[in-house]
Amino acid sequence: MTSPDTRRSDVELDADVTAQIRELGIAAGDALECSISVAECAHVSSAKRLLAHVWDCVVVEMNRPAAGPTPPRLAELTGFLGRIRDLESRVEDARVADGVETMRRIRRALGRLQVVSTANELLSRAAAEACTIGFDRALVSTIGDATWNLHSMFIERDPRLARDMVAAGRQDPPKLDGSIIESDVVDRARSGLVFDVQNNPRVNRQLVSMSGCTSYIVAPLRSHGKVIGLVHADSHYPARDVDATDRAVLNLYAEGLSHTLARVSVLEGLASLSEGMTRLVSNVKIAAPPQITMSDPRHPVLSSREVDVIELMAAGDANRSIARKLSISEGTVKTHITHILRKLNASNRAEAVAYWLRR
Repeated sequence: MTSPDTRRSDVELDADVTAQIRELGIAAGDALECSISVAECAHVSSAKRLLAHVWDCVVVEMNRPAAGPTPPRLAELTGFLGRIRDLESRVEDARVADGVETMRRIRRALGRLQVVSTANELLSRAAAEACTIGFDRALVSTIGDATWNLHSMFIERDPRLARDMVAAGRQDPPKLDGSIIESDVVDRARSGLVFDVQNNPRVNRQLVSMSGCTSYIVAPLRSHGKVIGLVHADSHYPARDVDATDRAVLNLYAEGLSHTLARVSVLEGLASLSEGMTRLVSNVKIAAPPQITMSDPRHPVLSSREVDVIELMAAGDANRSIARKLSISEGTVKTHITHILRKLNASNRAEAVAYWLRR
């Protein structure tokens, strides 16, 4: 994975800052009698380049040989430097503010996913949420048996392409045999950038041909140290290459998604276990015994010792444990149990305990 020669122009500046930078560039060009292009200064990177160029021009003028600039000229040049530093600070503030807003978008996206109750629903919605944090196309997949299994894709401008790509991937799931870059991401559990996609020999040719992308990011979904899925994203419609900042953003989103997926999987497991226990209990048929009361002569009240025994039976104690706790022999315990079964009209220990607990 190599880096591209050019980077995106990243954060767009507000109109006021852009206007002040252009004004400074024009004024400095007139004062220094040199050509300073102000055509590109509406984004952080281009604004920084312009301000750095103006700074260098002013410093060169201040360091000219011979007598140097006159006091008025020196004051003018110093004023330019002060304005440059002020605008550089505002440009940096814009960059930091954009980073803070990006973190908020990631947090909001993950927050909206907290309400899902199944892993399938989470994976189905995760691609759409990835497109709220700075991307316009996203793909979510699972990993199993060294195979890349496409699960869901979101393209707001072209939902048909999203469906077609998922269908194509499911029909012929790519193998993670080391031939494609996704194999490296799974093996190393690290996100990556992929450039020159249409000519890159280590991509899935069918999928990239359908997508027409030029670059993309792929980040791993991890659980207990193992990669269990992938998130792909790009910025196709602005026609720009993704960069290291994009990779950091998608990686943060994938880490949060991994935690949410682990939580949902645990809840699903508990729900399945509870459902299984409910079915098991419902299949146990125990006839309801007649109510035992002090005045019912058909069911003599248990003796105090028999009560001690059945309460320990209800707690799950075996005969040996009951004998030890009551300081009696196992034979005596068995005798008490026989009396208990007869008095409660129960055919076995389970029925006797059930009768006792109902009472």
